[in-house]
Amino acid sequence: MSEQTGQIEEEDSSWLRNLQKNSWEPEVIISGISLAFIFAFPAEVYKFAIVLVQDIGLDFIGAWLVFIYLSIIVNVFKIFFTVHLILRFAWAGLLGLSYAFPKGVINENLFKVGKDYEYAKPSDMVLKLERICSMAFAFPLMMGIIFLIFTSYLGFLLAIYKFFDLDFFLIYLIFMASLIGFALFSAIGKKSKLKAWMAKSLFSTIQALYQSNLGKWYILGYTIFIFLFTIPFIISDSKDLFLFSNISNLSEQSLDWPYQSWHFEDKIDKQERFPRAMLKSEEIKEDLTPITLSYYEMDSKNLKILQEKFKPDLDSLGWGTLNSDIDLYRFYLNDSLVFIEESKWRKIAMRDTRQRAYQGLLDISHLENGVHEIRIEKIFVVGGLPFMDDLFRYRKEWDKFTFFKSK
Repeated sequence: MSEQTGQIEEEDSSWLRNLQKNSWEPEVIISGISLAFIFAFPAEVYKFAIVLVQDIGLDFIGAWLVFIYLSIIVNVFKIFFTVHLILRFAWAGLLGLSYAFPKGVINENLFKVGKDYEYAKPSDMVLKLERICSMAFAFPLMMGIIFLIFTSYLGFLLAIYKFFDLDFFLIYLIFMASLIGFALFSAIGKKSKLKAWMAKSLFSTIQALYQSNLGKWYILGYTIFIFLFTIPFIISDSKDLFLFSNISNLSEQSLDWPYQSWHFEDKIDKQERFPRAMLKSEEIKEDLTPITLSYYEMDSKNLKILQEKFKPDLDSLGWGTLNSDIDLYRFYLNDSLVFIEESKWRKIAMRDTRQRAYQGLLDISHLENGVHEIRIEKIFVVGGLPFMDDLFRYRKEWDKFTFFKSK
């Protein structure tokens, strides 16, 4: 009876062994397709962070933190799937060797110096690498589950931030406290029904499989290594993001080539948003030339606060009355203050990106032919912490670039 039962169990589990033997096919397909999409994601994450600053009105630091979080996720999966494909390529090579030379190394046919050593069998190496490939492929699944949960939670908090117009620092504290609370709850505390239910989840099961079979600290060390390995990629992806920091002067690097191209519509990529101000081209022939100023949702909030709380600061700068977002800016040509009438400004949306902007007419008829400099000053309010007051800020070089006037 027991022999018959064992035969039935053997037949029932044969389908699973067949799937395990052929698992490399879906693994390679899934990794390849995933990488094709993932390599396009960094640019989308970059654009999303800019939209958060310009259209949603999120503090730049908040948008930068969201960008870092999403960039970590994208680069972690990029590394995982790339490593998996490399391992599968190596596995395919070893598989070919094991088929071509099934007997393995024939010591008698080697040079004398290599005859006395014992070599690994290609078939054993294939099986070992097959196990490593399968483990490497399952790891992104575990990370994907936890990332999905926290990303959904972050999206929920951002929706609350926007709907109730809260301070982002408060949202950030809630998110970080949630992460720390979840980690502490998982690591310490007594057994409970909730923990027992979580232990049966896919994430907990995969994590326990890795820890129990590879070692308690291996999975933690491997995860930390992958996260640290993403740092150079994140730095590269975020290099230009600080141009969109609406609360800072341009850095010296940003004032030099190639960043000057951001200031001219005919040089910037039509699919890219521009960070501050721009002219049609670097060479201007008209006496009245359009100047386009990027829209930031935060400016509307700043306008109300400046009018209510910071009248003395405005008077000390001789800034004048604030009637619209444009009044937060002052324009200089070669360090001479120029005034663009309110009637000469209009609201526009860029054709390809749908970025909102203000466009005014700048009078340069009095300028001689040659190189001239535009400098833009700006005032704004920096939101303090929940227990601190707002702070008035003035930027003398919020933007600065040169153009060439010709006839």
